[in-house]
Amino acid sequence: MIDFLKNRKVQIAAQAVVITGLVGGTGAVVTMNKPVTLEVNGQAEEIRTFGGTVGDILDSHEIDVDKRDQVKPGVGTKVDRDMTITVNTAKKVALSVDGKKTNEWTNANTVGQALADLGVDAKGADLNAKAGQRLKDKGNDIEVTTSKDLTVVADGKDHKVSAAVGTAKEALKDTGVKLDKDDFLSVPMSAEVSDGQVLTVNRVKNDTVNDKQAIKAKVETKKSDSLYEGETKVETEGKDGEKQVTYKVKTINGEEVKKEKKDEKVLSEPKTKVVIQGTKKKEEPADTGGSDSGDSGDSGDSGSGDSGDSSTGGGSGGGGSMSTAEIKAMLGGPGTKWYSVVECESNFDPKASNGTHFGLFQFLPSTWEAMGGSGNPSDASPQEQFQRAKKLQAEAGWGQWACA
Repeated sequence: MIDFLKNRKVQIAAQAVVITGLVGGTGAVVTMNKPVTLEVNGQAEEIRTFGGTVGDILDSHEIDVDKRDQVKPGVGTKVDRDMTITVNTAKKVALSVDGKKTNEWTNANTVGQALADLGVDAKGADLNAKAGQRLKDKGNDIEVTTSKDLTVVADGKDHKVSAAVGTAKEALKDTGVKLDKDDFLSVPMSAEVSDGQVLTVNRVKNDTVNDKQAIKAKVETKKSDSLYEGETKVETEGKDGEKQVTYKVKTINGEEVKKEKKDEKVLSEPKTKVVIQGTKKKEEPADTGGSDSGDSGDSGDSGSGDSGDSSTGGGSGGGGSMSTAEIKAMLGGPGTKWYSVVECESNFDPKASNGTHFGLFQFLPSTWEAMGGSGNPSDASPQEQFQRAKKLQAEAGWGQWACA
């Protein structure tokens, strides 16, 4: 008798094959006794029956059919001689595919049939049981690791993987790529992988780097009345020092991600630069009243006074002189940028010179000529000097004066 039916507590009673006088003799009995093959979950047995339908045969063999069971032909089908009746009972399966777990029902009889029935492609896959293993009524655990195509990127190279791997660790092992102490994958080693996934090996390096750096020399300023205000002179040339700084540098795939200072050592001390800054006051030109240049500046500048006294005065934009007060007024007075520049550069002295720079705005002769001037800038009138300075500022900006 069929073992599976015994497991489901189905007992197939032995049929009486000798029935006398009930249907009109031995010939009638043989005529109504039909040979039938009964196959339950792949196990077949030939029986003889008087049943009229498939359902009658199942009932006579005490086979209870569940709604999930599969019966072919249907229970209402009339029985013919040499008919095969197939019963595949429903079986519960705990299925795990690449770590994803589900509970399923199937009428299949083997592990391989169950996977096909449940739509799982087991080609090239790893199974926890053989494909031909028969299923039980319950307690069937099937674990499947499907075959995948992945790429592991390491050291600038692509390593292809075509295998039944379930985790990143298994994929990496398949490539033969090794991880050093601090190296890591782009996903955790225990992470489940999927078809087409790309995994990256991150190479980590922790290096000690020594970097030589300059120590900027300090600048010390000394006041001295040996120079006029606005004049400077270098007394001692300075020199930058040098130090060695040690860093711990962390890189991932060659890119710096962390830099930590660990030590510093002075290799050579810097030498301070000493600059002498003049404090000596310059004498202001004497105020000659209204003789040649005129205090008012009106008659002297215009050259059209009542008498000829002003004809040798300041002139209009020529080499005429102005008082300090007039120069300050011309510059716009305290608070203006021009006022601050001239105060710093020449202390309002149109004749100021340090040997290389001249006049109110301390022009270089080459710059003066470039702005249309001629001769020495300090020989020109304050008005002309201001005119050339404004032209220079318009063309080159305030950066021409350190005092700006």
